[in-house]
Amino acid sequence: AACSWSPRRTLHTSVFSRFAVRGQKFRGPVQEHIEEVLTREFQPTHLQVVNESHGKQSDESHFHVVVVSGAFENVGKLARHRMVSKHFTNDDGALKFHSLRITAQTPDAWAANSKLAAAPKCTGKGDGRGKVTDSSAL
Repeated sequence: AACSWSPRRTLHTSVFSRFAVRGQKFRGPVQEHIEEVLTREFQPTHLQVVNESHGKQSDESHFHVVVVSGAFENVGKLARHRMVSKHFTNDDGALKFHSLRITAQTPDAWAANSKLAAAPKCTGKGDGRGKVTDSSAL
């Protein structure tokens, strides 16, 4: 399932309506917040936000974002990650949810290779498994 939107260019959001955790669909307030912020800040040509939470799908604790934007031109990988993650951290630098896996690419790099690495296994240590992310704290 895909939807497209753009005032000037096509924003491919192939995952916006397919948020599967254990084969079930769910799109909660944390995921919606992530999508809105990334769209506003980077005007991506391609955006995917996947809820990879391994507990209940409503926990919204683990996310993978794929952001393809011209804003990443001539910017190193670490700096790209910082550009994205700063929008989801507290003043002390801690994420507002447990895990954020980031793929941040330029449109040319994405066009040349759009393969994504598999999610690493999470040990669950320190993630407060079963604790729901407080969307009001975003």
